[in-house]
Amino acid sequence: MDGTLQTRFDLNGVELDLNAGLLRGPGGEDIALRPQSLAVLKHLVENAGRVIGKDELLDTVWPGIAVTENSLSQCISEIRKAIGDEGQLLLKTVSRRGYRLVLPDRASNRSRSNSAGATLAEAAPPKVRIMHTSAILAGLIMVAVLAIFFWTRGRDVGVPDSLSIAVLPFANLSEAQEQAYLANGITEDLTTELARVPGLFVVSRNAAAAYRGSELAPVQIARELGVRYLLGGSVQRAGDAVRINTQLVDAATVGQLWAKRFDGTFAGVFDLQNDVIEEIVDALQIKLVPGKANLAVSGDTDNAEAFQAYRRAIEARRANTVEGTVEALGYLRQALVLDPQFGAAAAEMAWLYWDADEPRLKALGIDWDESVVRRTESLKLASRNPPPAYFQLSADLLTRQHRSDEAISLLQKAIPLDPSDSWTYEGMSQALSFNGRPGEGSGFLATAFRVDPGWTEWRRYLTGLIAFGEGRYEDVIAATEQMDISSPDPWSKFYAMHLLVAAYAHLDRLTEMAAAQAKLKAVVRYAGESEPNLMIAQQYFVYKNEADIIRLLDGLRKAGVPEAPANSWDPADRLNGASVKKLISGHRLNGRKLPPNMAPYRLSADADGKVTKTVGPDTFEGHIWIQGDSLCSAYPQLLASCGYVFRNPGGTTTDQNEYRYDTRFNDYEFSVEP
Repeated sequence: MDGTLQTRFDLNGVELDLNAGLLRGPGGEDIALRPQSLAVLKHLVENAGRVIGKDELLDTVWPGIAVTENSLSQCISEIRKAIGDEGQLLLKTVSRRGYRLVLPDRASNRSRSNSAGATLAEAAPPKVRIMHTSAILAGLIMVAVLAIFFWTRGRDVGVPDSLSIAVLPFANLSEAQEQAYLANGITEDLTTELARVPGLFVVSRNAAAAYRGSELAPVQIARELGVRYLLGGSVQRAGDAVRINTQLVDAATVGQLWAKRFDGTFAGVFDLQNDVIEEIVDALQIKLVPGKANLAVSGDTDNAEAFQAYRRAIEARRANTVEGTVEALGYLRQALVLDPQFGAAAAEMAWLYWDADEPRLKALGIDWDESVVRRTESLKLASRNPPPAYFQLSADLLTRQHRSDEAISLLQKAIPLDPSDSWTYEGMSQALSFNGRPGEGSGFLATAFRVDPGWTEWRRYLTGLIAFGEGRYEDVIAATEQMDISSPDPWSKFYAMHLLVAAYAHLDRLTEMAAAQAKLKAVVRYAGESEPNLMIAQQYFVYKNEADIIRLLDGLRKAGVPEAPANSWDPADRLNGASVKKLISGHRLNGRKLPPNMAPYRLSADADGKVTKTVGPDTFEGHIWIQGDSLCSAYPQLLASCGYVFRNPGGTTTDQNEYRYDTRFNDYEFSVEP
């Protein structure tokens, strides 16, 4: 050694350049890695060969910030994927102690050598594939699984020691392919029920679903999902007869715990599921909380036909088409006729109305106002027997009403109902971020990654939202620039591009800011707006703390985003926040809603912000607040909205038009009662 500080390292053919803070692939291409993951890798490289405890890594990468070990686990997973070390030949997990990075001897300060990567690849054990040849051989899949497990016995599989399990998609062996909904439903219900077993970690059904028909060896699946046990099987229905084949495998010992066949009738399908759960629990030697009620899934049904209709609705919704939405609504209505207390069906119906865009509303024969009424009715029905989906949507609506405290409380109730549902953790992450607690939101997002590994566009947005809340603008950019602007997920891009533009503006990176603005304009137009403006941003970024929304608005304003759509009002007539508060708080307003939907308008505002608004024959109760120089309001059905108050120089008390209140969708003129 010449004593020169080494700055470049060859990791399985991938070069880590410490000076540049970059990973480069064999072809010289940059490999994306989050700043936190890069910081973890840097510390591991600088301490190569030494076992590094989790606490040391957490203190190094997140100094002074309380995060869970899930955040670290996600970084380790990303590092292994980036350097092609899923087999853990370089980055090893040392049970109950931490992690140890083993650098190849040929890693040096010179440019990477492709031969190093080739040597490691040759050293890796061969992949074993499960061949799916035809439907006739589907019943032999479990035999193939067993063969793989016994063939790999004794290998270092690198799976955790914890009580953790993934329910792989059950195969549909019924002659009719339409019966696939039954296999999918049983897979999801088993996932949900197992997730409620105390002490057992269950990977989400979405994460496990990615391995449907996978040719990977089961030990590899277990390693990638971060679980010790795999439950797989098949479902076959012939008339009223139902057969469920199951097998539970321990990937740590590479052995089969048990395999069993359960026969019954479709009417008794729930008893079959309970039998499977009890067998698994016995096999894992876990003691359930006593009482059958503890296994009952909230929002569920005992009616097999209602269950069948609900599962068909889920399958139709997954098609993500207008026709699928109409079909799903029909099945959900059928399910609720069969069992009016079927909370999961009612909640799914509420989500259907919430997700409906203009083409879907047209196909359903309703307008937006009617969809709001139907969504509200569906949620009320679901509240009698609430499933997690009820709490998730209710919390989302509360957050949009500027009531994130209540949203967080609701989501806390959803977690024990299905701890494997990543949607709950993602909803909690967003609610906490808007509540002014992004650090806590980061922990829940890490949990979502744990139960359902992998990036989505929504998670990239949430990562950016957390980073923006903590003032980490570089990390906002790192997360949101990776989003695919052409992806079919409009709302994650809608939120993320606002954050991206504001982050570039705060960093004075004007060239990149201009490119981000073009993306923002594209997603805003897709949402039906002509151009971005601060009214739009205030409606959707429902921060509890004024300082948070002001930072966002200041960034957007610096980037040239206008305050509002073009109008004929003189900015000099606009009231500032203090004047608006003095004018509105504790007073009554009388006036009219302006065309095209003209109607009488009255508003009564208490000093604490509680407000009653009447427009025509409709009365709403909600709350108002001052945000910068804007007047904002939120109502249970109308959600949040912000606008500007202007003085009308030609208005009179008699005509009730001394002031004008402009919002995104409606404009009002009014006078204040003496």
